[in-house]
Amino acid sequence: MKFKLATMAAAMFAATGAASAADLGRPAPAAVDYVKVCDAYGAGFFYIPGSQTCLKIGGYVRAEYRAYDFDNAFAALAGKTVGTNDPTHHDFTTRVRAQVTLDARTNTEFGLLRSFTEAWWTVDSGSSSPTVTLWNAYIQFGGLTAGRAQSFFDFYTGTTYGSYFEAAHSDTKVNLLAYTFSFGNGVSASLSLEDPTTGSNSRRLSSMFAAPFTITGPTSYGGVKMLDVVGNVRIAQAWGSAQLMAAAHENTNNFNNTTKWGYAVGGGVTVNLPMLAAGDTINLQAVYSKGAVAYAGADLSMGALDFVQTGKNNLAQSTAWSVAGGFVHYWTPKISTAVNGSYLKVDTATTSFLDYKQLDAQANIVYTIVPGMTIGGELEYRKIDFTKGGDTDALVGLLRFQRNF
Repeated sequence: MKFKLATMAAAMFAATGAASAADLGRPAPAAVDYVKVCDAYGAGFFYIPGSQTCLKIGGYVRAEYRAYDFDNAFAALAGKTVGTNDPTHHDFTTRVRAQVTLDARTNTEFGLLRSFTEAWWTVDSGSSSPTVTLWNAYIQFGGLTAGRAQSFFDFYTGTTYGSYFEAAHSDTKVNLLAYTFSFGNGVSASLSLEDPTTGSNSRRLSSMFAAPFTITGPTSYGGVKMLDVVGNVRIAQAWGSAQLMAAAHENTNNFNNTTKWGYAVGGGVTVNLPMLAAGDTINLQAVYSKGAVAYAGADLSMGALDFVQTGKNNLAQSTAWSVAGGFVHYWTPKISTAVNGSYLKVDTATTSFLDYKQLDAQANIVYTIVPGMTIGGELEYRKIDFTKGGDTDALVGLLRFQRNF
């Protein structure tokens, strides 16, 4: 298996080398009844005939090829069995994805009215038909955002592909209703109500009963009674950007509807490094959470729980904290390298057998053949150390071809 990974890595590194801002000040144009270029919002927009709305159609086609090196313990975590004829386990897999985006903007007397839609069609190994994903679908009007969009808690979401393993940072699309206050000079503050049951990465993590309180049933999660409340303060200027964020998440049991609020707090910074090369950045972020461990990057598949029911009216909440960072460097305008890493610590209340530490490290090299066409190779490594149960690790190598339009 290691020989196959080495071969894959050699091939991919040999093959590789590495919404525009709205201009609210422009007056609304007169309606036209033929296709005409719209330059009010940047390249690629055109007027929808018979309207004052400008539309941009975009997307990409992506082909990805992966090789895996899992030890037996990690394969078991992933639900696979190494060394057997498990039909769901593969040493190599493929993925093909088509993405389409629609960006419609109209300048009104009250400001910019924008709607944005992004959909994916994905076919993975083991499937002959595509999985359709509505990744983004939101309306923006003034400072209001309504629909499915990036969580307002999220800041640093990685520098690499993170195609199989995603480092420990929140990178979640979610149904939300938010308002952003802009104070000028790149400073803003946002308040958002977010549905944790709709996250692309789940924010409604499970729970369980634990001694001395026992009852029939594997979980004590009582559902969502209140949307998550998320807020941030952000600054974005020529030097880079920074954000402070917080979230409140309500936990409810299914025994007697006892509730307890959990929370997450974090901060991150991105610094531009034009003195090295155009496009270079360095990024750092830290998050602490209690009773809302997904905000720190914890994953239900690893057994992360928001809380444990230890008594009739007692919810013992789990804690998690993470640090993540990344760096991007352009060797030439066409060749770039990115590195990304994180450390996550999860402490599950009263049940130490579920406690674990997680280390992620990723690196890639991407070559832009012509504008819009890239070839990239990436290695993704993960190590998990359980407080009770030993440790395990895995390595994934991938080769990606992508054509953006």
